[in-house]
Amino acid sequence: MVRKLKKKKFWNFKAIDNTTGELTLYGEISNETWYGDEVTPKEFKAGLESLGDIETLNIYINSPGGDVFAGQTIYSILKRHNAHKNIYVDGLAASIASVIAMAGSTILVP
Repeated sequence: MVRKLKKKKFWNFKAIDNTTGELTLYGEISNETWYGDEVTPKEFKAGLESLGDIETLNIYINSPGGDVFAGQTIYSILKRHNAHKNIYVDGLAASIASVIAMAGSTILVP
């Protein structure tokens, strides 16, 4: 019996209203699907674009880091986006996740 594994993203995009979006980035940064439980930066970009022309993006991070190439790509995608980006480090922004956090316009670390 072959079990099909469900893809699990380490992020979640949500539209708050017409001008504000939210990104929760929790978990290890992955670059490719290996066992079917990681998702690529290409899908990340599509998720961000699905929010439309927002003015503000609130980003919540709790990540130990992960794949450097995927993280650099995500950083670049976020950095290019025109929205004002508020970064909230909820727990951990280690390794490449700390680089992603630097894409913010405002960075808040408790």
